[in-house]
Amino acid sequence: MLGHTTRPVGIDVLRSYMRQLLEAVGFDHEAAATVADVHVESDLRGVGVQGFNHLINSHLQEYMSGKADPTARPEIVKERACFALVDGNSGPGPLAALMAADVAATKARQAGCAVVGVRNSHDLFHAGLYAERMANRDVIGMVFTDDVVPVVHPVGGVEPIIGSNPMAMSVPTASVPFLADFTPCSTLPTYVRYSRRYDGELPDGVAHDRDGLPTTDPNQVCDGLDYRRDIGAIDPGGHKGYGLLLMIDFLSGALVGCEMGTDHVDKEGARKGHLFIAIDPEIFGGIDDFKRSVSGRLGAIKRSKMAPGVGEIRYPGEGSAERRRRALSSGEVQIDCHCWEDGLKIGERLGVEPASNPDAA
Repeated sequence: MLGHTTRPVGIDVLRSYMRQLLEAVGFDHEAAATVADVHVESDLRGVGVQGFNHLINSHLQEYMSGKADPTARPEIVKERACFALVDGNSGPGPLAALMAADVAATKARQAGCAVVGVRNSHDLFHAGLYAERMANRDVIGMVFTDDVVPVVHPVGGVEPIIGSNPMAMSVPTASVPFLADFTPCSTLPTYVRYSRRYDGELPDGVAHDRDGLPTTDPNQVCDGLDYRRDIGAIDPGGHKGYGLLLMIDFLSGALVGCEMGTDHVDKEGARKGHLFIAIDPEIFGGIDDFKRSVSGRLGAIKRSKMAPGVGEIRYPGEGSAERRRRALSSGEVQIDCHCWEDGLKIGERLGVEPASNPDAA
């Protein structure tokens, strides 16, 4: 992730340990298993910043500090044929997101399309998992989520007043779903945190200091944990990223009745929101025809002329699926060594430890 060494950890060992950590901060067994599985999915796909790393450096901290309630469960508070509003009740974000994705897909199959908003939630992380979940039910899935700590400066500004605001879109195909999962800005606050924690530097061109001058020093940039207005910020990625970031604010913040930007840190009782959109291709034709058309288009792209040194042109989602396949085949995932050690220290504080030593595997 940051150029550090990694170590292999058995998938079952990792899943069990994350489940224990979640139970130690108040999750019941079933909820711990569900949330641990979502984190494991991130590590299977090689997205370590949303897997074990994110659990120990972000999510566990929310429950240990009392910011989130591990016993709360999401509920539908308003719905009609093609929409629903889910209240997360300040509980685990992944539980609210899984509910919202499933409700959106079900309603879309019945009504043709559906929009599901989530309010009063916490971080769902790895938005692509939920978009792909909808695509696996033969609907187009889109996910937008508003970050609660502003880390990005506006075009022409220097202060961190916009969240990194992830988004994801997934489309069913004849094989691996197309999956575009990204944050529109130049880098993630997660990378700022980890660069700081492990004495690394940021890449050139992704952040500015408090005076608006380019910097690679993570200590000069807002890291998404402790908010300061008088510190540097992540670059929005030009006008296109700037516009997308604000649109995600409006869709997953204002539209579902939640706060945006600095209101998340300045306003007591501020609520985090997400938005899920599902579209059934059957409303304009058949799902099989849609898949053939999409797959044909992707096939043409994959057969196009490759750049020097490139062995294969892949479409978004293929690489993630291949990493997942290899991990499941080997029974192991690669975890950053520093993060693993940090995770063991948190386990010691909580009175839990891995079921077995990964070095012995």
